[in-house]
Amino acid sequence: MNKKFLTTLSACISLVGLWFASEWWEKGLASPWGEAKISPDGCSRVQAFKPFWLLPDKLHREFAPNENGKAEWFPTWELPGFYRLYNHHTNLLIGETVIYDLAFSGGRLSWHRSGDVYVGLTYLGKAASNCLEKQPDSPSNL
Repeated sequence: MNKKFLTTLSACISLVGLWFASEWWEKGLASPWGEAKISPDGCSRVQAFKPFWLLPDKLHREFAPNENGKAEWFPTWELPGFYRLYNHHTNLLIGETVIYDLAFSGGRLSWHRSGDVYVGLTYLGKAASNCLEKQPDSPSNL
């Protein structure tokens, strides 16, 4: 085979591998952004994150937060980010959103009585419930 062809092929394979790896590390190595918001009952918290991107913004697909699998290729990003919902006392991850442009799709955090947690119209998950009863330091257990 031609040496130029093999070089081009290996460069393409490397770029595709880098792109697939970036799909993991953009959330895996993300950094917290802003202050965490704690639920009114103190059981859950929501934290915004900035994705860890090495590749240019244009090379990252943008998913609509409430539409499964529909991606926009080569979007114009203003404020890429995502949210994670945690149990505030155990630090267990309850739910997270896809990475999307928070400048256009963000919104106000709301804790519903049903336990559902939303940022704007974006669903995060069900908040932890009755956690204060189970904590050894809670006043009801002292």
